[in-house]
Amino acid sequence: MGTHRSAFLLALLLVSFAARAQVMTYVYHAPESSLDVRYLYHWEILRTALERTTPKWGAYRMVPSGFMTERRQAFELKNATGKLTVMYLSTTPDFEQHLIPIRIPVDKNLGGYCVFLIRRDDRQRFANVRTIDDLRRFTYGLGLGWIDVDILKANGFRVVTGSSYDGLFEMVVNRRFDVFLRAATEVLDEYGKRKESLPLAIEDSIILYYPLPMYFWFPKTNEGRRLAARAEEGMRMMIADGTYDRIFDMYQRQKIERLRLKERRIFRITNPLLGPETPFGDKRLWFDPQTWK
Repeated sequence: MGTHRSAFLLALLLVSFAARAQVMTYVYHAPESSLDVRYLYHWEILRTALERTTPKWGAYRMVPSGFMTERRQAFELKNATGKLTVMYLSTTPDFEQHLIPIRIPVDKNLGGYCVFLIRRDDRQRFANVRTIDDLRRFTYGLGLGWIDVDILKANGFRVVTGSSYDGLFEMVVNRRFDVFLRAATEVLDEYGKRKESLPLAIEDSIILYYPLPMYFWFPKTNEGRRLAARAEEGMRMMIADGTYDRIFDMYQRQKIERLRLKERRIFRITNPLLGPETPFGDKRLWFDPQTWK
């Protein structure tokens, strides 16, 4: 009797382990602080895509990782350590070669429309900007290792880097640089959480634009390909039936309208890191303030 019971329990245990092994696990980068709400929308897109594909692909888990810089995230994915299994970052030639992308700009490239977070008493300095060369007179703050650093430098802009996301807000206040360059997706939340404690302002007339498709990336392994295939299938289902647009609208419409993106002057620069794989041909994937309704 005892032998049969032990064998039965062992069989149950093996079934349990097998079931757990089949759960597709997406380990993603957690927020950097309690004030960091930059990626709520992006992980909502992924979560919805995984929900939509559950009938076909089965159970999934989304598990937050410990803090990692962007360079560390890329290292963990390239080496398939399992400490991270999905990353949200802009495309680069290096990533295209060594990782698996889903070539759908997750935020429809709204993040490529950058506005200026500046010191409150500096507003007038930007009123007379008329050309790209006028913009090159200012210094721009960005995080160490951020892809935008290379894009701005390639276009002749002066960049100052900081190693801490939260510290960059202090750096602009302390005149280490003139502009903390922020994506339209991020700046309102960031400003709202800090406007009482720091003398900051959002400049209200300029957009610095560059194409910056931000993709979900996965390790170049069989499991990485499976994770990517499932997520892409779900995202394309969402695009086809309008779910993607509804989530984008829910998270981003208020930002687009409050920042008055349609009324601002747009200064365009190039992104030399883009490859021919960039899906510019599919207009559904790209936000444009001029055609926004």
